Amino acid sequence: MLTAIIPIDLKRRPNDLIKKAVNLVEKANKKNIKIVFGHNNSNSKHDKKLINKIKEFPQVKICSTTFFNNEVNSSQLRNLAFEAVETEFIILLDVDIHPDFDLFIKYQERVSFGLKPFYILPCLYLTSYGSNLLTNKNISSHELKEKYFSFSRKEFLHLASPSSITVLRSSDYKKLNGFDNLYTGHGFEDFDFLVRLAELHNEIEKPSDFFHEMNSRSPLFFVGFRRYLGELCIDSLLEKDLAFHLYHSKDNNENYYRSRELNHTRFFKKNNKLENSKNHKDPTLLSTFINSCNEKKLDIADYSILFENKPGHIDRYDTLKRRLKFIFNK
Repeated sequence: MLTAIIPIDLKRRPNDLIKKAVNLVEKANKKNIKIVFGHNNSNSKHDKKLINKIKEFPQVKICSTTFFNNEVNSSQLRNLAFEAVETEFIILLDVDIHPDFDLFIKYQERVSFGLKPFYILPCLYLTSYGSNLLTNKNISSHELKEKYFSFSRKEFLHLASPSSITVLRSSDYKKLNGFDNLYTGHGFEDFDFLVRLAELHNEIEKPSDFFHEMNSRSPLFFVGFRRYLGELCIDSLLEKDLAFHLYHSKDNNENYYRSRELNHTRFFKKNNKLENSKNHKDPTLLSTFINSCNEKKLDIADYSILFENKPGHIDRYDTLKRRLKFIFNK
């Protein structure tokens, strides 16, 4: 059986998070999937509302405590949730992930069969328009993916590959002592965990270009640690097995997002011992992806969207307001 461990802290956008949490719980109940929330409880009216709404579901546990008063700490909340896990397999989710439990079960079964020790799933970030289509059931997950691979733009922001959505054995989480609690706010706690998980199973290299970074719209153009982690997602990309991240607004000036720079520094300091100086001939994933297509006798043209690396562009904005903000750089 599979358990989803999910951090939740209602300091930010509480009503949106409660609505998504309830939706996740309802969908998990239908698929007999367990959920454990790691909940930072500020004892607010929103926290009480969350607890009351989900306590009626027997397959759900909410581990509530008060850890901190300032920054959101998803690492600490995931570790809190894990303490209540009783199943052999877990999946790392966020509240904003669309509950496609058939997809998650598919990869739990693959880990169970020993095909790979863990799976990291690519994740498509949806616009407000795309999220509304999916949550209102005006389009199926399959149809939405077909739109993406057919170069539709207004439903999608970007593709994260790797993402933090990972299916693994509970025993591996325990061996790694879970997430590093010293990451607070937004960013890099998931990369840190994924690198350690991949190292546990000798699934990643750390050559001299491991720390290279370059902005890229397409994950096939990633370099450095994103490239090496992204290589672990290629099989899922080839099967077009993508999760969806539902839209929410954000303010990059929030402390939650400003902490990313400090987390970036911590991640690089922890990984400063490189294994060798030999790099791949192709610093990106382009050659690896093409070779994988050829080996599996797949038509590369079916994946043309993944080779489109145009930087942030007006065609990504699904409302007039966002287009105007893009044009005037606001």
